[in-house]
Amino acid sequence: MKRRLLVLTSCCLGLFPCIWPAIAVEQGSISSARLGTELNAKRELINDVTEIVPDTPKIYCAFKTQGAKSGTPVRGAWIAVDVGDIMPPNYKIAEATLTLTDTIHNGMFNVSEPNTGFPVGKYRVEVYVGDDLAKTIPFTVKAK
Repeated sequence: MKRRLLVLTSCCLGLFPCIWPAIAVEQGSISSARLGTELNAKRELINDVTEIVPDTPKIYCAFKTQGAKSGTPVRGAWIAVDVGDIMPPNYKIAEATLTLTDTIHNGMFNVSEPNTGFPVGKYRVEVYVGDDLAKTIPFTVKAK
């Protein structure tokens, strides 16, 4: 009995690495994500940025999903990684969640300029599919 249990456990554990990717992919992934500051008439990003200035009115993060089902939440979190003494490290500035539908598999998050402008420093946007971090996009705010 002990031997059968050991063999069965070994077989199940041995298969786990093989089936794990299938379990993870079922929720979907982010096939692309990019940052920009300008949109065209169709509300599509027309520029890609990795650096902005403090008085940038709005920053957009456009994403495309792959293999995600209707009802899947996609969350964007704007993080101030290092802005000196203005905020603690890795401070969450803003967060929003979109829920995918049968016809909507792509989306966009944005954050607007604070009253005093974006503090100079390092930032990132984290894009989650469900509860899993799917993409991280770093950017920098530089003085004019």
